[in-house]
Amino acid sequence: MPDRIQLAAVAGSVLLLALVLELVRRRRLSDEYALTWIACAVALLAASVFRGALDRIALWFGIHYPPALLLLGLIVLVFVAALNFSMVVSRQRRQIERLIQEVAILQAELRALAAKEAGGDQRG
Repeated sequence: MPDRIQLAAVAGSVLLLALVLELVRRRRLSDEYALTWIACAVALLAASVFRGALDRIALWFGIHYPPALLLLGLIVLVFVAALNFSMVVSRQRRQIERLIQEVAILQAELRALAAKEAGGDQRG
């Protein structure tokens, strides 16, 4: 029979998963980020439901205090999420720089065309 802590952990995990799915549904969270958050919520839910497995895995790693394994897992998940977000930001930065360059070229062409048109009006 699950104790109160396990029930609270399961409820919190389910709420996190529901929140992520609702944010995706409302288009407040893009699909690109949603996969990372859904994976984190499912991992937390699995750790909450299968608490005995957490104990066995912790002992297999030589960790004598199973909640420390949860903390280690969370640190790894945060690291992976931060790396993922850094890659996305880097890609978006490259796209923004390319767009800035394209806009500058278009503005220069527009000014040149306007100058050419203005020069033709003065001669006619």
